[in-house]
Amino acid sequence: MQSVSIRSLAINFPQTIRTNDYWLEKFPDSFAQTKQREVRRTPATDLIPVPSGIDLWLQEVTPFLADPFRGSVQRRVVKGEESSLLLECQAARSALAAAKLTAADIDLAIVSSLFPSDVGPGLATHLAQQLGLSCPAWNLESTCASALIALQTAQAFVRAGTYRQILIVVSHIGSQAVNDADTLSWSMGDGAGAMVVGADGAERGILSMQIVPTIATCGAYTHELTIDSHGNPRIQTGTGENVSSLAVTAADTVRECCQSAVAAAGMSLDRIDYFAFNTPTAWYASVCAKALGIDPERVIDLYPTYANIGPVFPLANLYHAAASGKIRPDDLVLVYANGAGATAAAMVMRWGNVALGSASTELVTIRSTNAKRATKAVESFVPLASNAVASTGKGIKERLLAVPSGDRHAILEPYLVESLANLRQLSPTDLDPQVVLTTLLDSLLATIFRSQLEASLEIRVPMEQFLGERNIRDLTEFLLDRMAIAEMMGGVVRDEGDVDRSGREVFSL
Repeated sequence: MQSVSIRSLAINFPQTIRTNDYWLEKFPDSFAQTKQREVRRTPATDLIPVPSGIDLWLQEVTPFLADPFRGSVQRRVVKGEESSLLLECQAARSALAAAKLTAADIDLAIVSSLFPSDVGPGLATHLAQQLGLSCPAWNLESTCASALIALQTAQAFVRAGTYRQILIVVSHIGSQAVNDADTLSWSMGDGAGAMVVGADGAERGILSMQIVPTIATCGAYTHELTIDSHGNPRIQTGTGENVSSLAVTAADTVRECCQSAVAAAGMSLDRIDYFAFNTPTAWYASVCAKALGIDPERVIDLYPTYANIGPVFPLANLYHAAASGKIRPDDLVLVYANGAGATAAAMVMRWGNVALGSASTELVTIRSTNAKRATKAVESFVPLASNAVASTGKGIKERLLAVPSGDRHAILEPYLVESLANLRQLSPTDLDPQVVLTTLLDSLLATIFRSQLEASLEIRVPMEQFLGERNIRDLTEFLLDRMAIAEMMGGVVRDEGDVDRSGREVFSL
């Protein structure tokens, strides 16, 4: 079977670097309150977390909880006349030049633009026009897995002999797709990448690929049409009611995808020289590494440099790894990307003589292989165990069931206050049971708190209970009602119905 490989690779990022100071200056009151109220607290329990599923994710996120920006450091953002199309054109031209090809040599262009600058049909043909291509050009989208899905599509076409040289271009303009007041904006960056794919006669290139659906994460994000301050239509993204599914499925999905991909290539994980994961959060690379049981030194993590750049990650990771000498010709490389509400994909390839497009010295010399920086960011933070609860919470379900129903509120509410205080690194006396929960929890903390409650009380807690105008007192009543129903039914009560979208707050992972 004919080998298909990446012939050239290029990345392109906006000139503007946005640091956390942008939000500190724009929303000073929010951060002043956070800094004033955070104190050191000793965790109530010292349990050994189980490295699987949600427990692994919670274990890795814990060191970042004391950082109000959750490990985000900086991100590149478009400004002025910059746009997704401009970044794509520049990346594509760089990839063509690196491959020593002209527009006439390209037989097909596949373009994936996540959150493009213009609302409407994809701009693949506009890109082709700008580049002077005379071949077909179409759009392909599978959220953050788009680059790998495009790469598999290109591989199939080249092997079939339908096309010989295929140009793949991806972009992500996340900074314009979120509200600055939404904490999701901290993690969003912009960028683009391009690669030329063709036949390789040197037994290099793509060896195997595994793609799985991520339907369990449908509803993790919402996308609504809005008008920006300049009167232009924009798609505004926020977290949805199913946002916790991203944490619940992360470890299992990376295992399923990557283990299947290496098996299809006839090898095992220990033979892989280098791993490139998409990293939508500061702890995601660590989750993937521990889920697979691999050395974090064999993993590249660009989150501190670019934040979340979605489908551009596979190209950026490979570019930086190659530019820094982390991967060399004939190395075995595994690339993984998880697209929420779409697909997750893992690809095993033998690295070839990939020509790199030109980039600034700053881009070439960036090196980041693991998340050791996390310990520096939160040195004063005492980690919580993934299933840590308040000191009064040991056997909370048994304590509640041991007393009449009328006496349970007096036990559960203080437990919730202390658990929430422990999670927020606050003193319980700082929490008023009537304070709206959305002022205390973003969706990251809500996911952790929800997981703790479900494990302790053995009931299902819908995410809607942390939204709207609900407070600790409301949550207490809801939990007691659910426990009463569970007692009558003799089992676990599950979520029912959809949540009214109008009750959603700005609530971010």
